[in-house]
Amino acid sequence: MAARRAGLAAGVLSLAAGYVHLAYLTSHWQEWWAYGAFFLAAGAAQLAFAPLIVWRRSQWLCLSAIAGNLAIAAMYFVSRTAGPPLGPHAHAIEAAGAVDLLTLVAELAIVAVLLALLGAATRRRILNVLVAGAAFAWALRFTGHLA
Repeated sequence: MAARRAGLAAGVLSLAAGYVHLAYLTSHWQEWWAYGAFFLAAGAAQLAFAPLIVWRRSQWLCLSAIAGNLAIAAMYFVSRTAGPPLGPHAHAIEAAGAVDLLTLVAELAIVAVLLALLGAATRRRILNVLVAGAAFAWALRFTGHLA
């Protein structure tokens, strides 16, 4: 029963995040086609994930959704700290707004819920990789290799 509620929570959060990405698709597409394509892919994937996690929870689905939501969150952090890496607004730092912060919180909550659905050994491996990746990113930043 707890796994079903967790799957439902992840599905609702994913619907919300996907809706926001599609709601802001046009404005991003007008800035540059790749920005729009990113929002289209993110929104479509998040909307497609929602019913899948409710009806058919699997380790593969959880792992791919964790990776996808972390990739979206990483792009958010990059765009708010160093600016987008490509396009007409490359390296122009974007301001954080309430809607995008709430969407980020939803995506990170999806990751947390999905981690809870995984077995202890898999969860431990994923968390170890995430901590090592974060430490590596901080080391790059500290040494000046990452702006």
